[in-house]
Amino acid sequence: MPVTIPATKISGIGLATTAVAKQFEHLVREFPDIRDVHRWGTLNLQLDYPLRILNPDFTSTPVEWDPGFVERFSLTRIGLEPVGAKPQPAWVYVAHRSPHRANTLFIELLTATLAVKNGDRFLVHLPDYRYSSVIVL
Repeated sequence: MPVTIPATKISGIGLATTAVAKQFEHLVREFPDIRDVHRWGTLNLQLDYPLRILNPDFTSTPVEWDPGFVERFSLTRIGLEPVGAKPQPAWVYVAHRSPHRANTLFIELLTATLAVKNGDRFLVHLPDYRYSSVIVL
């Protein structure tokens, strides 16, 4: 049975606005499923319940996305539903050196461009929890 976690759109620290663009070609080369996502940042959500992803769908090789700054990235497929709108695919994006990584109530997403503002509500649809590698705490 799939798991759904309500969430709220919040602001991040602003780094993903340029960082994802620098990482994008490398990530798409290794994980082409994300080729159609918005490449100029992430969608940041505050979850109503904590989430820990133990085994993501994909983890990159090390990427030197800024001179001297090497990092790995993990992606996990989810369904994203803006409340009152049509669900769409999205990927939980985890930069392994991000200060957000340890926060189980915060996720960054790669998805299509959305017209959203802080405070907008979403439903995050996780795969069948019996077979997935996510834990809702």
